[in-house]
Amino acid sequence: MINRGGRAGIPFRRLPLRNPSPQPPPELKNSHEPTPKQCAEVKEILAKTANFPPELIDIIMDFAEYWACSAASIDYSATSNKQFSVHGGRYDENQFLLRTEPLGLSTWHSDDKERWLKAAPARKLGEEYPREELERFVEGPPSTLDQPCRKIVFDIVSRDQGWSHDVDTHGTFKSSWTWFDAGIDRFDKSHRDSDEDTEKSEDKASDSARKVPTTGAIRPIWPSLKENQSEYDHQLHPIADHKIQCNRVAEHEWQHHRIEWSWTDDIDPESSAGKELEENGRGAATGDGRFLRSLKLGDMVTVWGRARFPGWNNSVQKVRVAVYWAL
Repeated sequence: MINRGGRAGIPFRRLPLRNPSPQPPPELKNSHEPTPKQCAEVKEILAKTANFPPELIDIIMDFAEYWACSAASIDYSATSNKQFSVHGGRYDENQFLLRTEPLGLSTWHSDDKERWLKAAPARKLGEEYPREELERFVEGPPSTLDQPCRKIVFDIVSRDQGWSHDVDTHGTFKSSWTWFDAGIDRFDKSHRDSDEDTEKSEDKASDSARKVPTTGAIRPIWPSLKENQSEYDHQLHPIADHKIQCNRVAEHEWQHHRIEWSWTDDIDPESSAGKELEENGRGAATGDGRFLRSLKLGDMVTVWGRARFPGWNNSVQKVRVAVYWAL
């Protein structure tokens, strides 16, 4: 981790003039989210009634935007503290928050819930799983489309510390040092379970024969690793193509940010539209669709909470990520 103690130019902070009154977090409202089973049933109906070939059925489903959806969420309002805080200027200023289910693998389930809730170990990906091996965990016939991910919707309820000395930035996203990043995890086929993992496995020999990816085989694609390949390389500044959203500066009330990424997005980060994204607290390069188009079958999207410099605090109430893919 980067030690920023004594860094020159750390923004000065003063105490807030008043204590904010507690505000209930806004509710997260969801749109229609078809299950993989529902999508498989619709494809089966089209195949039987219209006798369409699989390629045409996939095109019809995609054009109708009838995509399978899986959602992952975490609600800190149910905890004793009612929130989760990421403090800047400390060793833990980069916090893993959640991971989505493997893209498209609706019949795969984690074999280690404790590991699933933590960041992937800082180890280099050795070998990717071939797509045909992962398709064993797809419900229904696998899609003929090359790029499965179609849309990601982030719902984040959060706020910063609620005060700042720079009154000109209050209520804006300018000079905000609390934000959220989207990462990517992937299964490593070269992973071998340790003796400890072997004791937990009820049928390791059977799993090995079927080449089942385990929770222990998850490796980070982003955030990247340092040169020693044993530590995450967390950057000081937000990365334009991974920054989901930053908090408004000096806001006392909980803010509900709803951000949608589409695989067809085509916004140039240097254009006026890209600059508008940045003004609204997003990464300027998150509007070009490349993140989604880079996702492969089995990939997992992660969310990281960030804070920088002493005095900055990223308070998190709820995080929800809905991933839509063409089945």
